[in-house]
Amino acid sequence: MVKPEQLKKGDRVAIIAPSTPADPHKVRQSEKGLRAFGLEPVYYPSCFSHHGHLAGTDELRLKDIHDAFGDTTIKGIICLKGGSGATRLLDKIDYGIISRHPKVFVGYSDITALHMAFQNKCGLVTFHGPMALSDMYQYDEGQVTFDTFTYESYHANLFDSEPLGVIENPKEFPLGKLVGGKTEGLLVGGNLSLMISTLGSPYEIDTKGKILFIEDVHESAYVVDRMLTSLALAGKFKVCAGIILGTWTDCVQEEKKSYGGKDLSLEEIFEEVIRPWGKPTITGLYAGHNTPQLMLPFGVHVKIDADLRTIEFTESPYKGENNE
Repeated sequence: MVKPEQLKKGDRVAIIAPSTPADPHKVRQSEKGLRAFGLEPVYYPSCFSHHGHLAGTDELRLKDIHDAFGDTTIKGIICLKGGSGATRLLDKIDYGIISRHPKVFVGYSDITALHMAFQNKCGLVTFHGPMALSDMYQYDEGQVTFDTFTYESYHANLFDSEPLGVIENPKEFPLGKLVGGKTEGLLVGGNLSLMISTLGSPYEIDTKGKILFIEDVHESAYVVDRMLTSLALAGKFKVCAGIILGTWTDCVQEEKKSYGGKDLSLEEIFEEVIRPWGKPTITGLYAGHNTPQLMLPFGVHVKIDADLRTIEFTESPYKGENNE
């Protein structure tokens, strides 16, 4: 894998919007949060653009990606928000620019499409975590405060050169186990809907020998069932080394008047679709569509022990004397 240079306090970071547009007031407000975190944000045109449900035309959003990676004064890239639209850019991106200028790249949700593409085409280590419009930052009468748990994870990922070691959920949300056992491999994954939307393309998730992290939000349980089954049919569970499931915020059972019953619960779906593959599987990781939120480096080595419910990163995501 190709590792970026580590960020430092005061570094200039590009803020780009590859997906859905945002409220301009919130965009301007986010500058306070990023500066309070110690970064110098540079907002690209997509952050203030609208094209229907997109943050500007494909051409504008594409140019922002190319410009952000190509500018040598920019040390990292943080996506503004998720939403929809990143997949429209995948077959238009000049991956040579990304390969020649590997940088810290942060986002989640719809940005999963770019994580997968950058890994497949460039072998780039990327970061699944809070974006510029994040609940990590709270604004009260002009003052910026932070969600402590999220801040500490963000800081450790972006500013510390050592491997993360063992990561833990907030104490009130203990990790669970679906299938026991130990395993290890590079971490990949992200939002389930985006994994499904790229199946059959050159950008689909590569799970062979890897630890697969999966999360989603606002999907009915039966839709989660269908999407997980699609991953199974595509062989993604068969070849992976292990699985980490996220929090599934607002993914609920629906009442069905047509037959007077309920969808299967997520727990039942996991039992029936994921357990049969026998891969060590940890549940309930607080990464993705939840607050507080863990940041995860994709493309680095991780060990999981589902019986002990531990997740340990044993490799730094950054270039360095012992981290190449």
